[in-house]
Amino acid sequence: MITYQERCFPGIDWRYMDLSHVSWTEVRAAIAADPPDVAALTVYTSTALWAFIVAAEIKRVNPRAVVVFGNDHAGILYRETLTGRYGSRLVDFVSTGNNGPFTMMGLLYALQGQLDLARVPSLAYRRHGGVVSQPAPSYPIDRRLLPDYRLIEPQLERYYDKAFEIWYAQHYHLKRMVTLPLDAGCTWGRRPGRRCKHCSIQGLTPKTTKVSAVVPVLEQVVGELGANVYAAGDSTFGFSRDQWSGEIGYLDELAQACAASPVLRGHRFMLAYGLVFEFLRSAELCKGFIRTWNVGLEAFDPKLLKGDSKGINKGPDRMYEALELARKLDYKLYASGIMGLPGTTKELLRSEVDNWLSLAETYRDSITTISVAAPGVIPGSRMYWDSFNSDPEVRAAHGEIIPARHLTELYIREHTDVELADVEAAIAEVGRGVISLGEEHGHMKFGGYMLGGKDEDEEAERAQLDALCASL
Repeated sequence: MITYQERCFPGIDWRYMDLSHVSWTEVRAAIAADPPDVAALTVYTSTALWAFIVAAEIKRVNPRAVVVFGNDHAGILYRETLTGRYGSRLVDFVSTGNNGPFTMMGLLYALQGQLDLARVPSLAYRRHGGVVSQPAPSYPIDRRLLPDYRLIEPQLERYYDKAFEIWYAQHYHLKRMVTLPLDAGCTWGRRPGRRCKHCSIQGLTPKTTKVSAVVPVLEQVVGELGANVYAAGDSTFGFSRDQWSGEIGYLDELAQACAASPVLRGHRFMLAYGLVFEFLRSAELCKGFIRTWNVGLEAFDPKLLKGDSKGINKGPDRMYEALELARKLDYKLYASGIMGLPGTTKELLRSEVDNWLSLAETYRDSITTISVAAPGVIPGSRMYWDSFNSDPEVRAAHGEIIPARHLTELYIREHTDVELADVEAAIAEVGRGVISLGEEHGHMKFGGYMLGGKDEDEEAERAQLDALCASL
């Protein structure tokens, strides 16, 4: 957003704040010292309460401030956000879909009277007592600007480089990591029958950035900033000619361009996402510039994957075929999975733990991180909408703020023979094993997913939000 604003509105000041690194006291002081006219907040289910708290503080200090919510949670629940108990008072606009920069820049033009609001893509807002949602065309585009991290290099040095040093530095020659949205949405967009529920539910459309525009940015990131690149797309490894219909040659062009670049060809610098099938098709092509494969293995037992697997992994045989290929080609691995999928029994849960620990031991020289979590029953997941359609308790809890932990507990109880407590104990066992193996050799780390706070934490946060709203 900052890069776009520098291009479109070079005369307007901006401030970047990552609330995971700045205390609430500092945030309040910054808002009071220089109240924003427009505030854009990225909102996940696990951070929704805090997004509302920040929005309320901004509105308290500057009642005329325009508040924009975006990302998965708010974008999917745009109607609930704009009409909810808090959102109806605090949120003016919601960015939907995956057109964020175009939405935000268009909105800024509209707020300055330079563009008709009706022409801003992927935007939802209140009008005449109802909610207007303006979709964007669903076709691939390749005109996005990539972020210029020189604009926030002090923040990289102060916060992000330190985190990278702890988590990943042992696995990379370059000692920094930045995120570039090289692609978004999977390549199945023109064949809806083959789209996974993830992209279908969220309305994601295939997007890339032109290779001719990507390479200079990669050269700047690698050559000037000394950084690796997390390609934050939904299916990077799927954008090669050897996939599905063979119509998209994005990765082929990128591999050729990286090999031709004197700055890039000496480095394997990218962390990219890809399903098991996609990796098997693209691993040889990408071995010159992609260092780490971020793969959602989901589960080992095919019974747990039937009908539900985003990763279409087809069981452990193809999974291990891909892992062996990754080891042969010297890829690093960021492997993630889910415990507590429908059909889980105590015996299956035990076997999943054993399989994760076996995988960690076998591939610990290749693995940077293993991340295993319970099925997050959050908007945008297949689990949430399946539950919403079948369970009146989930429908009753539906709204601008979702009690994700409680809903996950219900989901596991309804669809498995275990409890969330059993799943969390299993995840903790995997975590202890991975950390122990990593300390012995290989620097492997363990990570998880936030479902949101415990009940008492969320109650305290909601009380804080209510107090702020009462002061408006």
